[in-house]
Amino acid sequence: MLPCLLLSIFLLPHFCLAQSPVASPCEQHFTYLHEGNDYFGQIKLERLERGRTEIKVTFSQRDSLTSNYYGTITPYPDGQLQVNRMPVLFRVHFPNPSRPPKLTKLSINSNVLCTGPAYSAPSSWFELTYTVNAHSAGGRPQAPASAPATAPTAPTTQEHTHTTRYTTRPTKASTYFTSAPAVGLPTETAAIPPPQKFSNIFLTQRFQQNTTITCGTEGSVLRPFLHGGKELIRGQFPWMAAVYRKETVHSLSYICGGTLLSAKSVVSAAHCFNNLPAMKVALFLGRTNLESFSEDGFITRDVERLVIHPDYNNLPDADIAVLHMAAIGSFTDYIRPICLWTESTHISRIVGLKGSVAGWGSNENGQLVSPIAKRADVEIVSEVDCIRSSAVFSKLVTSRAFCAGNRDGVGPCMGDSGSGLVLQRNNRWMLRGIVSFGQTNRGQCNLHEYVVYVDVAQHLNWLEDNM
Repeated sequence: MLPCLLLSIFLLPHFCLAQSPVASPCEQHFTYLHEGNDYFGQIKLERLERGRTEIKVTFSQRDSLTSNYYGTITPYPDGQLQVNRMPVLFRVHFPNPSRPPKLTKLSINSNVLCTGPAYSAPSSWFELTYTVNAHSAGGRPQAPASAPATAPTAPTTQEHTHTTRYTTRPTKASTYFTSAPAVGLPTETAAIPPPQKFSNIFLTQRFQQNTTITCGTEGSVLRPFLHGGKELIRGQFPWMAAVYRKETVHSLSYICGGTLLSAKSVVSAAHCFNNLPAMKVALFLGRTNLESFSEDGFITRDVERLVIHPDYNNLPDADIAVLHMAAIGSFTDYIRPICLWTESTHISRIVGLKGSVAGWGSNENGQLVSPIAKRADVEIVSEVDCIRSSAVFSKLVTSRAFCAGNRDGVGPCMGDSGSGLVLQRNNRWMLRGIVSFGQTNRGQCNLHEYVVYVDVAQHLNWLEDNM
């Protein structure tokens, strides 16, 4: 044990081997470390083989998790993976750093390195997976071909974290509500920049190829005033897309919401597509009632290409994906694109405003998917208010996400991930956020806490380059 201890101290000068409440079943590969009262795990591999390497760890926890954040795996020490640095180290961040979970399984490319006993019921379990492709050129890891490349001077990795949680009975595979973490505003008070104008020339040109309909407008429909959790009626929010996973030749399952950007593209949350290739995804546009195939004017599309934001790392600040499909022939009252944001992108300009979010997520009747889309109007709050509301947000806050919600039990829930938060500006609806993360309580959505949204306005250049 002494050589191992000395090696760990050399590599981790600021951390100590943990006197952990739980023991590792294979200390040669996985150790518990701590800094103050916070615990984390370290995975140690002697080397990485060429090609694809999948690291998978499974943990058992005594009680149920209180949020949909399950932790992350990151290369150590600087988040950049160098395969020619031996041994190769990874840091495992736990959902509750003060109460480390018990490691029950560690495997590399399906080869089990060790196993350990789980906690007896009641308990929960979750799984983290880190995947990297390592090629011989320069010894640097490369992202999978399906992921956008980053700058060639830096090593690129693609992290896929699939998390599933069970209590006394299995719950649906967690959706980052289906979700993940955080919010964003600079921690220091800064002068508010003047409003910035982002032209939608790219978007407008695509519209003109098909129709003269203006983005961000609804069809000519008669409707009552709708608010928190009320059902949409046909023609309202015509940019909504329902995202399905192809299970078999004859079956589909609803997984997330999306927003129509152009005749050829839909935007959603990246975490909806962990380990899910484009060929397994289908889109429905022009739907309001998912159980009624007698609705007229809806269309289906296969996804031809799936583009995940290169900065996505299981946190909300880059939890964005663009889905490419065969072009829509024309826009209608039921199928219309949203407008991208054209005003100031500073979050302080929208704090206190109401945004609207709609989707087919689980409802108060216990249905995992609501047959008819529902809309909620939620207030956008400051970073300070969000962090003060829950310790979860203080751990996960970033500069490219924001919080919204009324904390009254109304809002997006499981299955609403990827749905857009829109604001009406000058009689046109504009996309500002994408549902990314929400907290749960005993397997149910906890809408007495805020929900975290990706701030789409911080990603306009990337969106316009990829839509």
